[in-house]
Amino acid sequence: MKNRYTPVLVLYSLFSGIFFSQAQDSKEVLELKKKIEKTSSDSEKQEIRRKIIATYSNEKKLDSVVVYTNKMLPFYERMNDRAKIGNIELNLVGIYHALNKKDLEILHFKNAEKYYNDLTLENKVRLNDIGGFFQYSNKNYDKSLDYYNRNITFYKIGEKVSTQKIDETYQTIISLYYYRKYDYAKTFNVTNDYLHFIQKEFPEKLGDVHAYLGGIYWGVGFNKKSVEEFEKAIKLYENQKGREKDIYAIKRTLGANYMNMKEFAKAKNYAQESFDYYTKIKDVPSLSHTYNLLAHIAFGENKLAESKEHILNAIKIIPDTAQANLYNKAYLGTIKYKMLMQTDSINIKTDKSKYNELEKIAKELSDNFEKIEANKDEMTSGVLIHNYNLLSDAYGMLGDYNKAYYYLDKTVKQKEKSYSVQKIRALSEVQGEQELNDERLRIQVIEETKRIQLQKEIELKALRFEYEKKQAAAKTKEERKRLALEEDLKRKEIQIKFEEEQKAVTLRYNQEKNIARINQEKKDAIAKAELESSQNQKNIWAVGAGLSLLLLGFAGYSYNQKRKDNKKIAEEKKKSDDLLLNILPFEVAEELKEKGKTSAKHFDEVSVLFTDFVNFTANSERIGVQEVLNELNICFTEFDRIMEKYGLEKIKTIGDAYLAVSGLPVSNEQHAKNAVNASLEILSYIQQRKKNNPNALDIRIGIHSEPVIAGIVGVKKFAYDIWGDTVNTAARMEQNSSLGKLNVSEATYHLIKNDFSFEYRGKIETKGKGAMDMYFVNES
Repeated sequence: MKNRYTPVLVLYSLFSGIFFSQAQDSKEVLELKKKIEKTSSDSEKQEIRRKIIATYSNEKKLDSVVVYTNKMLPFYERMNDRAKIGNIELNLVGIYHALNKKDLEILHFKNAEKYYNDLTLENKVRLNDIGGFFQYSNKNYDKSLDYYNRNITFYKIGEKVSTQKIDETYQTIISLYYYRKYDYAKTFNVTNDYLHFIQKEFPEKLGDVHAYLGGIYWGVGFNKKSVEEFEKAIKLYENQKGREKDIYAIKRTLGANYMNMKEFAKAKNYAQESFDYYTKIKDVPSLSHTYNLLAHIAFGENKLAESKEHILNAIKIIPDTAQANLYNKAYLGTIKYKMLMQTDSINIKTDKSKYNELEKIAKELSDNFEKIEANKDEMTSGVLIHNYNLLSDAYGMLGDYNKAYYYLDKTVKQKEKSYSVQKIRALSEVQGEQELNDERLRIQVIEETKRIQLQKEIELKALRFEYEKKQAAAKTKEERKRLALEEDLKRKEIQIKFEEEQKAVTLRYNQEKNIARINQEKKDAIAKAELESSQNQKNIWAVGAGLSLLLLGFAGYSYNQKRKDNKKIAEEKKKSDDLLLNILPFEVAEELKEKGKTSAKHFDEVSVLFTDFVNFTANSERIGVQEVLNELNICFTEFDRIMEKYGLEKIKTIGDAYLAVSGLPVSNEQHAKNAVNASLEILSYIQQRKKNNPNALDIRIGIHSEPVIAGIVGVKKFAYDIWGDTVNTAARMEQNSSLGKLNVSEATYHLIKNDFSFEYRGKIETKGKGAMDMYFVNES
């Protein structure tokens, strides 16, 4: 599905028209400069400067534009005209963008943001567009969405914003959710919102939106939904002139839909219709795309020779350098690989010519796919997963296990990103709240189980690759036998580890299901008590005054019965509350009970704490998996106690890592100090444990203090989590710490520098963040 509006295109419109070259001042500029020297009026000088800037801009002398734009600032600063100052700062952003001076571009954008509330609506929209692009460029997609959504909000509250701008912004947001965040639920929600916008503002484009929806559904495998949307688009296009090309483009995609549903006859009919139309109008690029589709259909029918013929035609009729030929050649590699495997897959390693042929195919695929990856905006998860998996299999057959593992790992990670697709598909077919809750939990277990199985598959394949190499290098029968036993032992350890993970998933599923059951029983008990109370009242009024004694006795019974019911309700409520508080912070649990949902919240400053056990894998091999798991459980239980003592919120454990945060869900000025005290107590506990237990593990800890977003992941999904760059930086602090040490960032250091003693470590290079100042906190 082609994404017509990307943040890059949006930025082009923001900064277009700004160019520069070097030359001497023109006659017009020289005359304006003379005028500015003669006048004593500040306002007249500003007007002349504005004309000079306009002239320099027309002459493409951008360095001079910068000089005179900056000269305008002091006047507005004296006048405290914040709107004009903000406008100038925004203009400087555009100028420095054209000059490719990124640091100055960002500096002036930050300056402009300080005046956001004083800007005109037009400049607010402009600032949000630029901010959205900046964050997109830095892969801060959530922040990028925040900026773009501000402009959507302006439209929704009735501000006079360009509807064309809102149209582009909607498509940018949809692109971000779909291609960058793989958040398909949000993609559907925003696209439906966009549909209402188009119905109101651009009804003539309604067919485009249905085609867009069809493309999204197709990309995530909702083929029936996709067909429905595409058919709506075709009906709308049929009533508009000049939409024939759009109709046949959709028909070609309908062919892909039916191919995915294994309805090959329908798929071929749609593909042939499109092929005949493109032949008639001599649209060669579209013909190439249709040949590609016919190749896929034949491949699905296992007609490999026919598939190869179609894809070769797709390649032949367009220039070799055409973007589409990257995809065509990648698919040709798939066909060649399948044909080779079908002919003689067993003897690949022993037949030199077959081995060389496979090596050539793998090399072509790898080189070609590197070029394709640069165009991920245009790719669905399915294309990525297919190519990664194919390359993993090919390199595995060749015995290049490092590359095989590399592509297998990429396959698994891409699949994990796409799991929410299956979740949406399953949930969309469920009826009723209770059934929906049960199904949601069931899908969570399926997703977790898939993740565990995939991770196990990676580790087992990596183990196999490792020992195949060792076996090949072994010189004696005894050495090979020893290696086989060693491999079997490690295989069993991996199996035990993942069985334990699966047990933990099942336990969590049962706990959450129990919470749902308790809540439902509580609702039923309340309803029952209210019903009985209502019925008792009716009976009392019906009997009459002559039976007052009997009524008193019945009332007493009713009171006692209701008291028992209330007691039961209270007991069930306590169970429910206790379970919730074991999963969620108190404040979040209360909000969830009161509203049935919670909102993620921004916290201006918290301290994030990461711990990690050193040489965990090596220790597992040395003392055994079960012993290490027991040690982890003992340590994490003590960590939980320490977190509670210092008021930190445990977020989760990730393998042998422990993540907690200080300063939420209730803000606390002492968050950094509390996090450090908790960390020092953990270090003390580990030191003491090492004295008494030979199997005790070494640890390192890192802390960073900055803002985060915190809340429950998903709708009614009981998993409290935190997001933001602060979490990544805290992880870098831990990774760059040392055995038995607490390493803190400069931000944390400034918050606690008067409370502890430190060892300054200097600037240390970190992955993805460059050099950062770090400090060891000394134990008292």
